[in-house]
Amino acid sequence: MAKVRNTDDMATKRIRWIARGMGLLAAAYSLLMGIGYGITEPGPLTGESAMMAGLITTSVVGVIVAWWREGMGGTILVVDAIAYGIFAFFAAGHNRGFAVLITAGPWLLIGSLFLASWRRSGETGPSP
Repeated sequence: MAKVRNTDDMATKRIRWIARGMGLLAAAYSLLMGIGYGITEPGPLTGESAMMAGLITTSVVGVIVAWWREGMGGTILVVDAIAYGIFAFFAAGHNRGFAVLITAGPWLLIGSLFLASWRRSGETGPSP
């Protein structure tokens, strides 16, 4: 028997809207930062900038997916946060821990909030 989605729970709604708001802000900031960097930095596309563009794109797609499918979008964001953390660890010269926290932390938090909202709502896939 499929679980009934509990959409009346006020805490679940708050978690969902906090995740959506934070995701929207973080995605907009990342896009703005990436576009600004692309415009102001002359020169060819390097491996590091291509990787960063891919991470930004994946996080924006994760937020968009999470608006409709919280479990799938949250998973995309958590995996993307891990990738951000690995990238920051190897790209940072000094203060690697701080670089990982700054780049991966927000996406990990947002993805975790989407997953918490998904779990609390009792949303399941189609029943067999």
